[in-house]
Amino acid sequence: MLKQQEFIKDFKESIEKDNFVRLTLSRNIDKTSALRKAIIKLVIIKKKLHFSIVSRHNTNDITKNYGLNDGYKVIENLMENTFLNGALFTTEKDWFYELNGKKENRYANKPTFMEIPARVHDKQKPKRIVDTFYLVQLGILDKKGKVQKDKGAKYKQIKKFVEVIESLLKKTPNLSSKETINIYDMGSGKGYLTFALYDFITNNAQLNAKVTGVEARPELVSFSNEVAKTSKFDNLTFEVGFISNFTLPKIDILIALHACDTATDDAIHKGIQSGAALIICAPCCHKQIRKQFEAATPLDAITNFGILKERQAEVVTDTIRALLLEASGYKASVFEFISTEHTGKNVMIVGQKVDKPADKKMYLSKIAALKKSFGIKSHYLERLLDL
Repeated sequence: MLKQQEFIKDFKESIEKDNFVRLTLSRNIDKTSALRKAIIKLVIIKKKLHFSIVSRHNTNDITKNYGLNDGYKVIENLMENTFLNGALFTTEKDWFYELNGKKENRYANKPTFMEIPARVHDKQKPKRIVDTFYLVQLGILDKKGKVQKDKGAKYKQIKKFVEVIESLLKKTPNLSSKETINIYDMGSGKGYLTFALYDFITNNAQLNAKVTGVEARPELVSFSNEVAKTSKFDNLTFEVGFISNFTLPKIDILIALHACDTATDDAIHKGIQSGAALIICAPCCHKQIRKQFEAATPLDAITNFGILKERQAEVVTDTIRALLLEASGYKASVFEFISTEHTGKNVMIVGQKVDKPADKKMYLSKIAALKKSFGIKSHYLERLLDL
C-alpha cells in the first residue's frame, strides 16, 4: 500500500511544516463496529503540542489526548488497520486517500483553509482568577501555585463565586458603566471571596471598584488588610464592625456570605437601605423561624422529624427573604451556590434592583399565608423593613 504510506508521510510533513489543520479518518474496515470516524486536531496542553483524537461512535464521542510521539503511533495504526478513507486538511493542500478493495487512490485539491486554527484545548475553561498571589498568602495555594490538600473545597467555592459574579455583572449592565463600583462584603471573615471578587472585577472584568470587607474580629481585619497591601490591591480594605449596627454609604453591591441566622437579614436590610443594585447572600443557620414552627395543617407532619424540620425551616426562611426582596423592588432569584459535596449551606439568594414599582400588597399577602401555614408570628427581616 504505497499510496497509504505516502498519505501518512503527507500527514507527518504537515505537522513538521506547521500547516496542519485537521485529519479525518472514515469508513471503518469492520462494518459491524460502532466506531464510524476519527477526527484529529492539534491542541496545546500545558504549553506542549498534543494530538486530540475524537473517536465518533454511533451513540457517543470519546476524546483522548496524546503527546506527539504516542499520537503518531495511534494515528498511524488507525490509518493502517481501522479506516479505509482519510482526508488531510492543510493550508497548502487538501490530501485525500481512499482504499477500495486492493485499489488505492491518493489525490490533492486546493486548500479549504488558508490559516491554521488556534491550538486551544477545547476543554480549557475561561481564566476568571487572574492574580493568584493573594491565594498563596491566604493559604489556598502553595508557593508552587498548587491547591493545598485541605483547601480543595474552598478553592472550588472561590471559582464558583467569581463565575456567579461574572454572570450577575452581565445581567446588570448599568454597573459596568459606572466610574467606580462601590462594594461591601458584610461578614467577610478571612476574606477569601472578598479578594477573589476584587481580583475578578479589576483584573478580569477591567472595571474600577472600591471593595470593603466588614468583619467583627479585629485580628482577621488586620490580617486581611496586610494581605491586600502586599497584593497591591489598592482599593480593597477591611474594617472592624458588626453587620447589625454598621452604617453603610450608598453602595452598588452588597455581599453577605454565610452570615449566621438573622445576620443575613441585617445584611439584606442594609443593602436595601443603601440602594444597592445587587444584593448577594448565602444564608447560614435558620434558627429564628425554626423556633416558631407550629404548623396547623397537614404540613405539621414534616415538623415532627428534626432534620426535616430544620430543612423546612431553611426553605421557609429563604422563601420569605426572597419575597421581601421582591416587595422592596428587587427581582429575586434563589439557586445552588456550590454542590452539597462541599458545603451543606449551599443556597444563594440574589436580589437585582428593578425600575418598576413592586406590588407590595401581593407579596405581603403571600408572606402572610406562608407564615399562617407554619404558625410563624414574625420574620426578622420583615420587622426590619417594616413593610
